[in-house]
Amino acid sequence: MIAKLKSPYVDRLNRPYATGDDKKRKMAEAFEALNAFVRKHGGTTTSPPGKTLRIEVAKDSAAKLISKLTELGYNIAHCGFSTRIVGAAPSDPKTERRTRVVPSPFLEVCVLEIRTDGR
Repeated sequence: MIAKLKSPYVDRLNRPYATGDDKKRKMAEAFEALNAFVRKHGGTTTSPPGKTLRIEVAKDSAAKLISKLTELGYNIAHCGFSTRIVGAAPSDPKTERRTRVVPSPFLEVCVLEIRTDGR
């Protein structure tokens, strides 16, 4: 009689080499904290939680956010510029004719990418 080897995992959902709930919770909390920080400084997180995080920030406030993230120790990769539709504030036609300025619904943003695993 040949003895069967015990399976390397208990069942398909509880593998011993899977990441634990504690690690997943810490990663989720770190993502939420970083997302709140980026939103506080005028940026938007456009990627799901993971190893890399893609951020879009208005062109005029990009330098401020980049300096803050650099102070925190993140390596930032500049991925170019993009245009977002943000909507224009309603304005009076008389004011537009007088000032000859029409509010634009488009915003040029700076696209940044950071790695959350510290590399």
